[in-house]
Amino acid sequence: MSVIKTNAMNNFANADITDDIFFCRIMSEKQFALPLLQRIFPQLNIRSIEQPISQFTIKNNRKEHGVRFDVFSEAEQKYFDIEMQTTHDPTLGKRIRYYQGKMDSTFLKAGENYDLLPPTYIVFICTFDPFAEGAYKYEFSHIYDQTNHVTLKTGTHVILLNAYGTNPGSINGGLLNFLKLVAGEKATRYDPYLKQIQDKIAELKDNMQWRMIYMQEYNAIAVKERAEGIEQGITQGRAEGLKQGKAEGLKEGLKQGRKNSIALFIQNMLAQGSNEDDILKTLMIGFQLSEEEANDYLHANRVK
Repeated sequence: MSVIKTNAMNNFANADITDDIFFCRIMSEKQFALPLLQRIFPQLNIRSIEQPISQFTIKNNRKEHGVRFDVFSEAEQKYFDIEMQTTHDPTLGKRIRYYQGKMDSTFLKAGENYDLLPPTYIVFICTFDPFAEGAYKYEFSHIYDQTNHVTLKTGTHVILLNAYGTNPGSINGGLLNFLKLVAGEKATRYDPYLKQIQDKIAELKDNMQWRMIYMQEYNAIAVKERAEGIEQGITQGRAEGLKQGKAEGLKEGLKQGRKNSIALFIQNMLAQGSNEDDILKTLMIGFQLSEEEANDYLHANRVK
């Protein structure tokens, strides 16, 4: 059994709401996403939302760095991205900046007025304190540094939730209960919403079809991370090559290395009995290939 498959099985067995694949699946249902938004944003009085989209991807071309939102939804002409963040990321601020730009790029057509940009809300649910200030809820807006009384009205809102805050009186009880669930603690009082989430997780774990989907998605993520590592190596290698005046030769060598990695991945999946549709999907997600490119790679390695 491969290391990836073993890890996937262990993660599946121990999964809770912080597992990204489970989180996206559960929050893709209105009955779970709406109450969460209501707890995070009680001041907005959200009554209904459009169908949430999990793993919503924006990538305009192959050379561009795309983004994939965990859970994306619209509520009363406001747009929300909800992310589950379980690892410390020193570039989180710039990542949020990029997410915001990508989100905005989908709203306006040529010639339309900036006034048409809708309010947006980017939420990161963190299983750690991102600023070590003890707050459960960090909210950010564009405020004039000198007085703190003047706000730049961009319509953008960034919220970072911390599951391990120390000031429970600063947020509503419903949000506090949810964050305790994220932290693996018991709620301060019985909460039907949390019970529904836990029941849904148990239901999914008993569903063999969902288990197969989970394994495929986990494998795709692992492949994607490996591909990103290759791309990072290419970038670093190119920089070193430029210093040595050998950029072109290095680029070609690394490109061939990427091709070899894809070929090896295909051969391994074929040897494990994976069907071609699954291999194609994994190639497209993990290596950011077009359907045509993935088919070409599969054909080239199938006939050998």
